[in-house]
Amino acid sequence: SAPACDVGATVLARGGNAVDAAVGTAFALAVTHPSAGNIGGGGFMIVRPAAGAATAFDFREKAPLASTPKMYLKADGTIDRSLTAAGYLAPGVPGTVRGLEAAHKKFGKLAWKDVVMPAVELAEQGFVLSPALARSLNAEMKRMAAFPASVAAYGKPGGGEWGAGDRLILTDLGRTLRAIAAEGPGVFYQGWIADRIAEDMKANGGLITREDLAAY
Repeated sequence: SAPACDVGATVLARGGNAVDAAVGTAFALAVTHPSAGNIGGGGFMIVRPAAGAATAFDFREKAPLASTPKMYLKADGTIDRSLTAAGYLAPGVPGTVRGLEAAHKKFGKLAWKDVVMPAVELAEQGFVLSPALARSLNAEMKRMAAFPASVAAYGKPGGGEWGAGDRLILTDLGRTLRAIAAEGPGVFYQGWIADRIAEDMKANGGLITREDLAAY
């Protein structure tokens, strides 16, 4: 998305290198591209320096310790795709925050807070919706109906449909990203964010625990 691309360009303009820009852009995409950008999922990064071998970072999600080989199967042995697509059994233990930290530690030039804060500002101050994102959010509202917290976060204040040019503010995500920027990734895996994830999982039949998060 354009706002996230702007974050990457700004990080470079401030003296950051390509990895700083990639990390900053990735966190910004968690705000501006909710269907794919994430801090609750995982990914990969390959860094090829001007000289030397490439380094690959694998920070895909991991299965919770309590998961089982048959947890997604129906009684007849076929896969229940609804359980893998949505709900509290669907997610794996998130790797994005730890993976971006690893890449930044090895290759980054700017301070961690400097590359994460632009995403914080996008979430807290909001950003203007493109026509495509407005349409996507409106479509997702129907699928999010079973999850009131998601509707509260991404629904248009006062009701109605989103339109291009509207401003989306993500207060809770901003608070979360601000903690990650100020306190480091440990707050996501062992601090109050980990506590909230584990509590919500336990209350709704999910499997991810504090032990899972701390062990990633």
